[in-house]
Amino acid sequence: MILSGLKDHENLPDQFLRDRTRWFLWFPALIGFGIALYFALPVEPGLSWLILPGFLAILLVPLRDYPNFGLRLLVGSLFLVTIGFSVGLTRTAIVDAPILQKKQVTELTGRIQEKSTGPKSARFLIGDLNFSEKDNIPPLKYIRLSSRSNFQDITPGQLIRVKAVLLPPPEPAYPGGYDFQRHSYFQSIGAVGYSISSFEVVGHNHNLLTRIQGLSAEMRASIASFVLTQASSENAGFIIAIMTGDKAAIPQSQLDDMRFSGLAHLLAISGMHMGMIGGLIFFAARFLLVLSPYIALYYPVKKIAALIALVGLTGYLFVSGMSVSAVRAFIMIAALFIAICFDRTALSLRMVAIAAVIILSLFPESLVSASFQMSFAAVFALISLYEQVGPRLGQFARSGGAVRRGFAYLSGVALTSLVAGLATAPFALYHFGQVATYSLIANLLAVPVMGLWVMPGVILAFIGYPFELTFPLAIVGSGIDLILWVARETASWPSAVMYLGSFSVFQLIGITFIGLWFIVWRQPVRWFALPMLAVLLLTFLANRSPDVLISESGNLYALKTEAGETYFSTRRADRFEAERWQLVMGKEITEEKPSNLVCDPNGCAYRRHPDVIAFPTTMAGVEMDCARADIIVSRIPAPKECNDARLVIDRFDLWRRGAHSLYFEKDGEIHVETTHGLRGRRPWVPARYRENSESPTKE
Repeated sequence: MILSGLKDHENLPDQFLRDRTRWFLWFPALIGFGIALYFALPVEPGLSWLILPGFLAILLVPLRDYPNFGLRLLVGSLFLVTIGFSVGLTRTAIVDAPILQKKQVTELTGRIQEKSTGPKSARFLIGDLNFSEKDNIPPLKYIRLSSRSNFQDITPGQLIRVKAVLLPPPEPAYPGGYDFQRHSYFQSIGAVGYSISSFEVVGHNHNLLTRIQGLSAEMRASIASFVLTQASSENAGFIIAIMTGDKAAIPQSQLDDMRFSGLAHLLAISGMHMGMIGGLIFFAARFLLVLSPYIALYYPVKKIAALIALVGLTGYLFVSGMSVSAVRAFIMIAALFIAICFDRTALSLRMVAIAAVIILSLFPESLVSASFQMSFAAVFALISLYEQVGPRLGQFARSGGAVRRGFAYLSGVALTSLVAGLATAPFALYHFGQVATYSLIANLLAVPVMGLWVMPGVILAFIGYPFELTFPLAIVGSGIDLILWVARETASWPSAVMYLGSFSVFQLIGITFIGLWFIVWRQPVRWFALPMLAVLLLTFLANRSPDVLISESGNLYALKTEAGETYFSTRRADRFEAERWQLVMGKEITEEKPSNLVCDPNGCAYRRHPDVIAFPTTMAGVEMDCARADIIVSRIPAPKECNDARLVIDRFDLWRRGAHSLYFEKDGEIHVETTHGLRGRRPWVPARYRENSESPTKE
């Protein structure tokens, strides 16, 4: 089969034509490529680019009967790519959310939109903001505020006054890292911070529209409060997470266990949760309807059950807070039930492709999120698998007794976990730099408990909540205790987590393209994916981490030692950055100071043949290092006279350009990358970074 796919290259057009019913599956990929192009630009394009899809659409009309198939394919593909580009551009223009430019202390009034309650603190999303004019703060749409004082008395919908410290949303921790400011921009969050006074309630919701908008948040906060008081403290946070989407009450130890065991996906409301809730409601409604012979004979029971499931899913979405990830999961699962209503195949790659097109059209920023990538990778792979294996597995289960059916079910769960794990592994590595070694075993044990025990209990908990019934919480909690035990045990096994590090976005795009090529095509041409994968894997040999990494504050730097280990200058400063840096620097951390790093009260000097890299911490140190060091990295301003060094990075460079990565090439050149040099001039980048996004001089 492989050889035939490679040998019949003369018949490649015929193979593509025989698979023309699957061409539509490439639509979301091409639209996504256009969105990726938009986000990759160093500057924000003008709105005039929006005419490009229209121009190509007009061009496609006379090309319908053109004999050159390749030209039609090229123009059609470009049309879809420009659609994606235009969707990203339009979404950014619609959001148009101002960003706080610098740290400020202010007194503000605003309306509580959302409340996320933890054991000792709470996080609030605050809108309808008003600041003192003297503070000169831009008209922010929303801010995210943490508080440890009187947060128990504050509920969504209240108008409050509070004094707070506000900061711009966090920037990427290293050049090319995850852009938290872009994520916040598309949520219209212009600042984050913490309160330094107690909240004062100065009003309540009276407007009908704001009452409706706050109803979901009020319900989530009320459910969270009910669960915290009625459920066990060991599993209350988990219950709140799968009922309302709020993970703030989950202890850090449980989060670590779930992540290291490969079960963290059970905590976030995703397609799996929507699918379980929708499926349970669908089958329960269908079972109850067929109990009446009259209804079963004269009414379309399956379609009615699908509509009931849709209503239930909509309620679950409403209670979950309607976050982008929850809306994405809802669209994906709702498409399946809508397909049932129109007598279409519910579980098909075409329906998944339609859901992807809808989501990318509404929320193009989802393309760069881990949840979107991993969700659709798993769903595409699983449906492709069961298109071929499902009928045979179903026939095997139906041809025997209970033992055979049980074996078929366990085989299906194991196969599902294996394929989903393999499909999502590249995306998990790219975003988190690690893979859970025993994920297959953990999911094989935990997923059936989640689907057959926990989620039915969640439905009962929703039904019983208005009546303050607590026994459903006990049912859910006992199942969650078992899942937490599985997570704790598998996370404690030797080498439970493999830290393999991240890789480039271009390699991720290559992996995605090769995976789609293999899944979409059914002709022998699909086997071209194997040589493409082999070539791609060779590129991983050229991957390298920075030799020196410096934080935006200058208080932390990391060195790659000759042994390939990473040495951090301190464990006290910039802890979040240090944790994120391990994605690119690796988990081989050494506490022992390298022998070629010498420190004194004025700073440190690192000899890396043939260069001396100085990290002065005092002005006296800067003056001395300017005369003897080749590279100077200073967290204080360097004098203008300091121009004999090959490269100088001082406090102003770090402030303007963010974190710096240094790569030492074999020919002696120094390649420098900066956080804001890679981000460019985009609306989600604060103005001071846009004005100074150029990298320092490269040697």
